[in-house]
Amino acid sequence: MLQSLINRAEVKAIIRRFEEREGIRGVIICDSSGLPIDSNMDINLSEEIAAYVTSLIGKGRQVVEALNEGSLNFIRLETSAGGESRETMIALEENLILIILK
Repeated sequence: MLQSLINRAEVKAIIRRFEEREGIRGVIICDSSGLPIDSNMDINLSEEIAAYVTSLIGKGRQVVEALNEGSLNFIRLETSAGGESRETMIALEENLILIILK
């Protein structure tokens, strides 16, 4: 199980490392099924974002499989809101999903 591979202190350290960077709005770490393990954001918002990201990962994996491109490792979304540029980065590891909102 995930707890044996990554402990609570490691999860907190990952979040701290990213949230210290300029422009980071949020960090969410999920297990491989998409359930949030920890976040520096409101829990309800973290759960909502994780659900959308999990759906996106599923669709992304379908595309990668259809194109016979191997496995999906990373998704990067660039968006804009009110003229402000935003970015969402999703890293897929074997046992966790890292979501960074910038």
